[in-house]
Amino acid sequence: MVQFKQVRLPVLCAAMSLLGACFVSEAPLIPAGEAVLPLDYALTLCPDGPDSCFAMRVEGDGYATSPDYDEGDPGTARFVPLMQVEGRQIFVLEAHDLNDDAYTYLVARRRGTDAPGDADLDLALVSCGDLSEAQRSEFVAAGGTIQGGWGSECIAPDLATLTDTLRFVYEPQFSDEVWWAAGGAD
Repeated sequence: MVQFKQVRLPVLCAAMSLLGACFVSEAPLIPAGEAVLPLDYALTLCPDGPDSCFAMRVEGDGYATSPDYDEGDPGTARFVPLMQVEGRQIFVLEAHDLNDDAYTYLVARRRGTDAPGDADLDLALVSCGDLSEAQRSEFVAAGGTIQGGWGSECIAPDLATLTDTLRFVYEPQFSDEVWWAAGGAD
């Protein structure tokens, strides 16, 4: 049985911000009313296994850290469907750090198990550094901006550019259990 990496959203977003190399935006890319709830109840994330889980409550068309959450930065999470792979829905996750008003993008899928204490979603990092030179050129031609060299940030101009890029770059990985278990991009 494959063990899936379980991560805490605010910590994950903070790590991505420190590392750079992520897909970001200065404003939310998911339009109002277009987000979906992968689960129609509170979302459980587990940073270090079943003894360290916390919940994000449903709030509007997304999730928010619970009021009693005292670790890390407060945040919200909104999702849109990206594509189906082997019968499983892959989502784009828009993580919003409320302290610095940053938006970072990851991919997610529902877990295959419903065991008590488990995380509800597998989350995977997507990295601007995974784009080839040709893909970087296409991203920029579509209106995106790339800042920095290694560890650069890809600033997506809109949801369509982001989703097209993620589909093109990561589709082969979306069916790779090892990639999901490792949490996605390096």
